[in-house]
Formats: sequence, structure tokens, C-alpha cells
Amino acid sequence: MTLAAIMVYVDFDDGAEGRIGVAAGIADRFNSPLIGVAGWALRKHDGLPLEVEFAPDENARREAIAKQLERLEDRFRRYAKAVPRGVEWRSSTGFPREVIATQARAADIVVIGQDALPGDIYRTYDPGTIILAAGRPVLLVPRGVHRLEASRVLIAWKDTREAHRAVHDALPFLKRAQEISIAAAYPDGSDGSDARMQIADVAQYLARHGVAISRQIVTAADGEEARALLDLAKRHEAGLIVAGAYGRTRLSEWIFGGVTRQLLLKSPIPCLFSN
Repeated sequence: MTLAAIMVYVDFDDGAEGRIGVAAGIADRFNSPLIGVAGWALRKHDGLPLEVEFAPDENARREAIAKQLERLEDRFRRYAKAVPRGVEWRSSTGFPREVIATQARAADIVVIGQDALPGDIYRTYDPGTIILAAGRPVLLVPRGVHRLEASRVLIAWKDTREAHRAVHDALPFLKRAQEISIAAAYPDGSDGSDARMQIADVAQYLARHGVAISRQIVTAADGEEARALLDLAKRHEAGLIVAGAYGRTRLSEWIFGGVTRQLLLKSPIPCLFSN
């Protein structure tokens, strides 16, 4: 099992270089092309570079944004020039959340940053929205990370559709990992036997794919599951966390579960999310 194409979102934020470096490393590892993508909505608003903000009409504004997107393409090609299978570039004057979700059809995995640019919905995104909309596994890269060290992986297990999907989507990485741990928390009033059975089933499923689990970890849920997961990842020197992005809807708003939300916001290592 491989990844035939990798996609990465490119912006002017100071995490872009590391994000592109992570994506380029994955493309190199799987001998895949790397696709850079950027979106910059046309609508006028405060906070843009002066040549964009004060363009006299829509045509001039479109031209100014096109120049900014060209700068992003140059940045992408400069950081990704060593990818053996080559690179592609895609950009649009649309909201990034829409551009990424649409262009994700061309890739097996989408690499994005953990942080959005504050207050700028016209050329940034909410990472959670991308995870929900992309229809592909999403690798969330924290600021300051320049390479994916996936020889040790931690699977955050919960018996949900999203976690089932995440384990399957992570197979290309799991097959190349040297050490894999799977952790589950059981609720109050349980002796943990059901959680043990669940992760034993997952371990057997992975074994049938030629993937061996090194550790099966079951702990009592105490409301601090995300912190416990991050402590486990640190203790076992994991370079990648695999998790389902699960939650619930309230009216038209999607509310992520506590573990997902904390991993989205606080994980210091890359997380592979599926929905």
C-alpha cells in the first residue's frame, strides 16, 4: 500500500517551510509527486498587502492576488525542488477551506498546518473544517516541525467510525513503522475488558496487513485522555499520532470531541486525522 500523490497547503505563514518540508519528505519516501495548493479569496477586506487591499477595481484586485499566488508558487517550488517525482501547483481566488477540499480529490493525503492565520478567513482556514471537508486523511503539522519521523507511531483508539477509518488510512505509514503502540481509555464503571478486546481486534486486523503492534495500552478514562495520549507519545518517542476526528453536531455547527480538539490545538507532533 502506498500514497500515489501528496498535497500540501502553502501560505506566507512562518510554518509553511516546515509543512512543505514534511510533505516533500513523504513524497520522497513514497516516490510520489507533490501537489502544492493555495487559495486567496477575491473579496476585499482589511489586512491584505497594500497592493491588494487598495487595488482600484476588481480586475486590478484579481491581478494583485494573482501576483501573490505566484509568490506562493515560487515559495513552494523553492522548498520542494528536491522531490524526485516532481511537483504540481494549483491555486484559486477562492476561500482556502473550499479550495483545499475541492483539490483534495487529486491526492491520497492532505498536509496542513496546525495554526490558522488569526482573523484572516480569506487566505487561511480552520484545520477542523478541512478534516471534515477534504474526504481524505489530513496530516496536521505543528509549527517548527520540518520532517515526519514516523518510525514510532501511536494510535489513539476509540471504537468509532472515524477511528476505524484512521487506522485504515494510516496503513502506508504503519507498514513502514518500526514500533507501533495502540492506546484506548475505558469509561467509569468498566473493568476495561471491552477496550482490551477492541484493541486486540485492531492488532489482529493490522497483523493481517503485515503490521505488528508493539504495545497495547488500556487506561481508565479520567477526563484527561488527550494529555495522557500526549504523555504516551512523548514517553515512547512517537513521531506520529493516528486518530479519528470524531465529534457531534449541534444545529449546523460541528463540535469536536475533547480528545480531538486538544490534539488539534496542542499536539507538538504531527497527527494523522480521518473523518
